[in-house]
Amino acid sequence: MASDSLAPRIGCGSRCGAPRGFTAIELMIVLVVVAILAAVAFPAMAALISASKLRGASSDLYSDLLDARSEAVKRHTNVLVTPVGGSWTGGWTVTFGGVALTKHEALPSDLRVQVNVPATSASTITFAANARVSSGAQTVIFYATAGAGVQARCVSTDPSGLAHITIDNNGNPADGCN
Repeated sequence: MASDSLAPRIGCGSRCGAPRGFTAIELMIVLVVVAILAAVAFPAMAALISASKLRGASSDLYSDLLDARSEAVKRHTNVLVTPVGGSWTGGWTVTFGGVALTKHEALPSDLRVQVNVPATSASTITFAANARVSSGAQTVIFYATAGAGVQARCVSTDPSGLAHITIDNNGNPADGCN
């Protein structure tokens, strides 16, 4: 029976006793493939992130305009949507009679805002008790500074007080959302 320990193992072949795992060359090849895939995917991911920020900012203003209109009717008083620091990029507040209802933080640094076409300065949008815009009807154009293919979004109020979001079709935010 002592000779059994010296007998070759069946089905093991020349691999018996060889270390298991990956070689350094195999690991390097995997790392190179992952790096190439990441380099290809990064620009698309950056555009996706910019588009998401843009959608979020325009939707937030749209929602705050709807809320301001509703509060003006409910409280039977003027409700103001005011850009912070005179620019929509600094954020905005929704107030009535000096009481702040909502305050939106500043926009991310890679988003820009243009007011109207041609560009004008930002002004307070005032909703009257009858739900109409009594002053400051404007179109706020949100666009990304980076990320080709990210469509601008325009948030506008008409004189009746209804807010709208439209998406730019021609890729030029300077002319609004055409």
